[in-house]
Amino acid sequence: MPKVRSKLKTLLLMLPLLCVTATAVSAQDTGRQESAPARPSNAARTDAAVKAAAADAARRPSSEDAWVVFGDVLMQKGRETADAAYCGRAEKAYRKALDLNPRNVQALAGMAWVTGVRHEFEASVEWARKALKLDPNNLASYGLLGDAAVEMGDFDEAFEQYQKMLDLRPDLSSYGRSAHLLQLTGDFRKADWLMNKAIQAGSPYAENTAWCRAQLALMLFAQGAYVPAEQLLTEGLRYAADDYRLLAAMGKVKAARKDYSSAIDYYRRSVEIAPQQDVVAALGDVYQLAGKLEDAAHEYALVESIARLNKANGVKGDMLTAKFYADHDRNLPEALKMAEEEYQTRKNVYMADTLAWCYFKNGRLDEAKRYIAVALSHSTPEASFLYHKGMIYAQTGDRAKAQIALYQAMSLNANFDPMQTPIAEKTMADLGSKPPAASAVTAKR
Repeated sequence: MPKVRSKLKTLLLMLPLLCVTATAVSAQDTGRQESAPARPSNAARTDAAVKAAAADAARRPSSEDAWVVFGDVLMQKGRETADAAYCGRAEKAYRKALDLNPRNVQALAGMAWVTGVRHEFEASVEWARKALKLDPNNLASYGLLGDAAVEMGDFDEAFEQYQKMLDLRPDLSSYGRSAHLLQLTGDFRKADWLMNKAIQAGSPYAENTAWCRAQLALMLFAQGAYVPAEQLLTEGLRYAADDYRLLAAMGKVKAARKDYSSAIDYYRRSVEIAPQQDVVAALGDVYQLAGKLEDAAHEYALVESIARLNKANGVKGDMLTAKFYADHDRNLPEALKMAEEEYQTRKNVYMADTLAWCYFKNGRLDEAKRYIAVALSHSTPEASFLYHKGMIYAQTGDRAKAQIALYQAMSLNANFDPMQTPIAEKTMADLGSKPPAASAVTAKR
């Protein structure tokens, strides 16, 4: 922790100096793209870019740069649709560029991007370092090294790599990544400031700015600030009405405010554009709360279908599936196995929390206590982490720790999860009215 805090201090001390030089140009170049609400053509513009890049690569098959551009726009299309199949197409384009020139820095960085999206983090690091060996100023590679470090739980390394990005070019990418990391380490105020700078910097692709708005809204949501989160999302949807992340975030806010009909609408629109496991599960939960049990069952089945499809497209990792199983008391031994396996290479706070929750649901309370401590070791403002801690300690009979954790969860975000919040409230009431049972009760299987 001291090393992380030291880097955090350095990062923030340097930012004001950096902002003066590069942001003005960046905002001047890109701000015009958001001067008026965008028509529903963001996806169409990316489709046109993909078509043009494909035609250029076909026309100039011996041009390494043409293949790199093709790979880049395919990856951007993948970002906008959450379709992992685009990674495979992009990889082929980058490899064609590398066949023509094994020292093409942008193609090497492209391969780091592909492998990072697939959760092959060690491979992503290897590709990024190859690119940096040839070009020490390659901005994308530093960002991808930082991303891999975040996923693998090495926040010290992530701060170092993101600092290098900020030194080279303060822009949407470096601001947004740094803001996310600051949020993970519990500094909401500075994370909020940086994410706003990312939004102001803008990007040639509306989706990039929409991602920042969605992330900022989720940061506000995590603090229980539902009204400002909703206001920010409403503004974002004026510019990117078809952005699945903004729609999903709005669904989350509406569900927290118990406006289930609106939550269903926003979640459904998000899923129609890009079906994500966590969003599909959330839609199923809201259907369940609204009494639409058949619709809920359909969405729950879709969660597992998406997991299979992602695997077929080379994406590794079962964290979302494991969490879904644990949240819904399904396939608990399998959920634990998934979480244990993924934690071997993905030691971030969210994975630690999922592992703790899976241990809890399987009645292994000592391990659950160990990993929930890891999840909370960086003061990440996630009410669900605190809720899990409270439930774990309630089962072990430690009434005081359970009460404190549950109170902290509810104080931070009063309706962090429409399905789990009532359980937290009931547990708090039970702990307040009577002492915990003398012996720990195994978790529901």
